[in-house]
Amino acid sequence: MKVLDILQQLHPQLDYEESQDFIADGLIDSFDLARLIAEMNSAYGIEISGTDVLAENFRSLASIGEMLSRYGVEDAL
Repeated sequence: MKVLDILQQLHPQLDYEESQDFIADGLIDSFDLARLIAEMNSAYGIEISGTDVLAENFRSLASIGEMLSRYGVEDAL
């Protein structure tokens, strides 16, 4: 499962591909972030550390992909 698929499950009506800052654009809030992290942990067999739960790691598809690559996930986008 791709990150975009997970995001679109949260809010199918939103366009995550066009946004460069999900937080500033109001596309994800703290509840969405918790759900996104849980779904990514499950989908990729990882455990995202609390130290990585920072706004800069969740601003865009690219920033999420960079963070996931640190966990060895290379095919998330």
